[in-house]
Amino acid sequence: MKHLSARRRLLAWTVPATLALAVVPALPAQAAPVNTPSTAVAGTVDKDLNGDGVPDLVTAGGTTTGLDSGVWTARGRINATTGVGTGRVKVPAVNIGIYGNGVTGNESPADFDGAQMITGTFWGTANQDFLAYYPGGNNAGGGVIIKGVGDGTMAKPYNANVSLAREFLADDHDNSPIQLVSGYVADGVGDYIPDLIGIVGDTTNGYRLSYYPSVWAAGLYYRVALNTTATPTGGSDWQNWTLASTELASGVALVLRNATTGDLYLWQGVTMTDNGDGTGALAYTQYRLASGWNTGVAVSSLIAADLNADGVADLWAVFPDGSVRAYLISNLSVSKPAKIRAIQSQQLG
Repeated sequence: MKHLSARRRLLAWTVPATLALAVVPALPAQAAPVNTPSTAVAGTVDKDLNGDGVPDLVTAGGTTTGLDSGVWTARGRINATTGVGTGRVKVPAVNIGIYGNGVTGNESPADFDGAQMITGTFWGTANQDFLAYYPGGNNAGGGVIIKGVGDGTMAKPYNANVSLAREFLADDHDNSPIQLVSGYVADGVGDYIPDLIGIVGDTTNGYRLSYYPSVWAAGLYYRVALNTTATPTGGSDWQNWTLASTELASGVALVLRNATTGDLYLWQGVTMTDNGDGTGALAYTQYRLASGWNTGVAVSSLIAADLNADGVADLWAVFPDGSVRAYLISNLSVSKPAKIRAIQSQQLG
């Protein structure tokens, strides 16, 4: 597989074959990186948009979400006694996507309909930025990254965006990921721009995990196939799983949910080894969090973060009626399910 690189530039929603991004010779083979688990920068909290020390919620609106079109943010609530997050958020949420994504020219919040929202330092600064990935629709397999201001809002999109081209993410059969999450710097090779992890494939060739290391600048990635990485239950049915990721002091954490079975797992201390031939492998410690967790229940967004600062990944689940519920996770064990405490549901809109 060839590695792709390109000069940063804005791209149209679709790239005709005659204008496809140039493929340059593969990057030189590199020695496998030392797989030291990626750790959060001291004094920072993943998904903290405004610098108050607690994670904040971000989700896309639009049809089937119970929220108007746009990008909705809700600041995490702080316990006045302990000074840490509670899992609850300040409502009503605020729509920061009213000017669109800066690519379509519509200046419409509907630009974000159908998008999966990912936050992170995608421009390489201290601020949390906003990556909108489109698994379907007019820009299927592509996306856009918009700069964050640092106060929980995004910059004027036309002045501060870069496109994410589908060519960087497609697999060998030209399939685009059905889901993306942040991979932070799980490969141990860091330029402070987060990598990505996705589920990609089709019914004929099967589905698998792929890892997308960042290449030098915002919006530039190449693909590393994780062909040997099985699902938490040992299968290959990755199309049935949903991912959520966060970064803790102990490293990258992935929460994995099978909506049909209700299986919920945590992979902690996730690292990725690049084999140098377009393939790689993940290493992690697995915990079974629960069985029968929200079995068969539709979830619009599944968001992982350490909501109460105890060093363990927790969850926000945003439901199609526009409500959100926090699930605080504790008592991790490799031999029995964890303890999950559901917090009272809140309406975002």
